[in-house]
Amino acid sequence: MESRDLFLVQERVKTFKNWPFNDKNMCNVRNMAEAGFYSVATGVDDADAAKCFLCGKELDGWEASDDPWAEHKSHAAQCAFVQLGKKEDELLLSEYLSVIKQYMINEIKRVAEVAKEKVDDRAKSIRRKCLGRK
Repeated sequence: MESRDLFLVQERVKTFKNWPFNDKNMCNVRNMAEAGFYSVATGVDDADAAKCFLCGKELDGWEASDDPWAEHKSHAAQCAFVQLGKKEDELLLSEYLSVIKQYMINEIKRVAEVAKEKVDDRAKSIRRKCLGRK
């Protein structure tokens, strides 16, 4: 799972090691990180893959002129971070705490889903053994 440090803009910025756009472009590293994104690139083919630290929306196919906030809102309007529409240093304490709360809710759901998948897989395996199949 992603690091909880990804709450912080400077930590998200560090993930963009081979971002294809520079500071002169709207779709630069700083703007991406401020809009909640961090890089999930694994190589050259997906160098522009990014994911929201809160809602988990993953996007690629970015263009130099893309506005990261607008794209995030367009593809994940229900994201609590998008709905606040503020940079990290503009958030009130109560707003920041609401982001943390939503992150915790999302993380609990994710962990529960992973656990359920493991239980389901184990149950299938046991059923197969009981029925004499391998």
